[in-house]
Amino acid sequence: MRVMRKHNKFAYCKNCEKEILKPKRKSIENMYINIWILAIISSLGFAIVPFLIYRYVILKRNICPNCQNQLSIYNSHEEIPDPKAQISRILQKIEDEKKEKSKVYCPYCKQEILKEVENCPSCGAYLIE
Repeated sequence: MRVMRKHNKFAYCKNCEKEILKPKRKSIENMYINIWILAIISSLGFAIVPFLIYRYVILKRNICPNCQNQLSIYNSHEEIPDPKAQISRILQKIEDEKKEKSKVYCPYCKQEILKEVENCPSCGAYLIE
């Protein structure tokens, strides 16, 4: 059974690659909490009304409860991208790590170079031992 939403907006986390039914609000930082507490104490409680309006009306629910990433909001369910298979994500990460390990750097100037060069194109150092 599908959960009904107020504005027919759909939240999708690109990091988790799934639709989020109940997104969270971004947590308030300590500095802002201290400012609000000071404002409430100094105004004898009158600042609680704007705080509650800000917290529950203005501040949108757009944080993934799983990974705390920003959510993408879509107007229809068909717009939500299909999630990648987890195995393809793992294979892509392994491939990226292999590419990073295959890079060779000049020991003198730390510039990326090809494996088979004799002299560094950046600093001209002789590399073959």
